[in-house]
Amino acid sequence: MKYFSDKIIDSKKLLSNYSKLKNFSNKKICAVVKANAYGHGAKDVCKILSPVCDFFAVNNIVEAVALRKVNTFAKILILGYCEDYQTASKYDISVTIDNIEQFKMIANLNIKIKIHLKINTGMNRFGFKNYKTFLNVLNLANKHNTITIEGIYTHCFNTLNKKITLQQIVKFKRYLRHLNFENKPLIHIGGSGMINYANLDFVDYIRCGISIFGYCCNMTEPIMKIKSKIIKIVNVKRGEYVGYDCFYKAKKNMRVGIVPLGYADGLIRSFQQDMIVKINDKFAKVVGKICMDVFMIDVSQINAKLNDESTVFWDAKYWSKKSGLSEYEILTGLNNARTNLIVE
Repeated sequence: MKYFSDKIIDSKKLLSNYSKLKNFSNKKICAVVKANAYGHGAKDVCKILSPVCDFFAVNNIVEAVALRKVNTFAKILILGYCEDYQTASKYDISVTIDNIEQFKMIANLNIKIKIHLKINTGMNRFGFKNYKTFLNVLNLANKHNTITIEGIYTHCFNTLNKKITLQQIVKFKRYLRHLNFENKPLIHIGGSGMINYANLDFVDYIRCGISIFGYCCNMTEPIMKIKSKIIKIVNVKRGEYVGYDCFYKAKKNMRVGIVPLGYADGLIRSFQQDMIVKINDKFAKVVGKICMDVFMIDVSQINAKLNDESTVFWDAKYWSKKSGLSEYEILTGLNNARTNLIVE
């Protein structure tokens, strides 16, 4: 299906970002591609990274199976709760376990499956919080030859706070102190900014999500742009309104361009007074309220014509600063934009 707009992924920048993270941390990187790779397109991201990345993490079984069909060899881990362990087993997808009841349920299925045990070191979302329960699951796992403990991990929730993060690392290491596996499980840790911590000699992988795509990390750069076109130009007289609710009144005669993306595509309505787009290497300001399917721009000072290219999005940092939303919200909000996905 062809749309008026394109979501463009720069594969060279993506590979460069991954390489920078790996080289700086001196660790293997697990690429977190949940939520459709933070709005970038998980299948295409996986295809680009597959030659250099052997470990991907997602949120659920649907995301995991979609990736397995793209990459038949990499490790794929479901970080959230798995809805279908039979399917996970069928596609060689690893699942997260964080309580003994969940483990017993899987054991009763009598299926061959790989599990990762998550440790709650302070975020209080998922993970084992009781050390004795964790040891109990380890012992039970050793009695089931169909269940393989492939990994053990935790998540750091505020890496800008060094004191709290170091406390989490210490807690995590306490859970690992009595491991006596012939085949040691993979030890991995995640959280934006973890690559900046040097005391991770015990870790095999660092999980990186949004930093791979150019955010929350000074060494990486955004890899996605969204481009559209002007589908109509309207001559507006001074004193006339543009858009809904009499929000914008023309102070002069002006030319208004219509671009076919709106808040249904992830554009932020509260951001409209500060939103700009690029037309012919010049900036044009959004006027009027962003509509569900289109928005309007002032092209009075730009030699714009029908079908001229409009670069709508190029950096979530700017949108975040102006809208008050996090970069995560902005990127995932663009997930369902009516765009053709193009990999360059």
